[in-house]
Amino acid sequence: MVNLQQQQKQFDDAEIRTVVVVMAEPEQALALIEKYGLTYLVLCDPQQTAYQYFEIPQGRPMQYVGPKTWLTGLRAMIRGGIGKPSHDIKQMHGTVVIDSSGTVIYKHLGRHSADYTPLADVLSATK
Repeated sequence: MVNLQQQQKQFDDAEIRTVVVVMAEPEQALALIEKYGLTYLVLCDPQQTAYQYFEIPQGRPMQYVGPKTWLTGLRAMIRGGIGKPSHDIKQMHGTVVIDSSGTVIYKHLGRHSADYTPLADVLSATK
C-alpha cells in the first residue's frame, strides 16, 4: 500500500481513481491509513467477498512465505511496513481495473505475495 501511495500522483494525472480492498475491519484499516498517510479510498472486506467475486485465489505456502517473498518482506520490515497478519495470509492479491461502465478491462493476479502489478500495465490498460 505504501508503494501504491508513492505512485498516486501518476494515477491522479491519468484520471484513474484508486480503490484498495483490504481484509481488515474498519478500525484496522483506519490505523493503516493514518500510519501511512494514504489518500486513496480503502474499502474493508473481512469476508473476502470481492476476492471471491473477482476470482482471486488462495495461495499455496510457497506463494505467501516462499523465497520470492523474502526480499520484499525485508524491505517492508525496514520501512516499518510489516505487521502481524490479522487475516487470511493465504489470500493472494490482485489488481482489477474497471472502466466507468463497470467492465473489467484489466486483471492481474499475484503469482506470489510479493508480485505486484507494474504501474505501466495499469496505465496502458486505461488508454
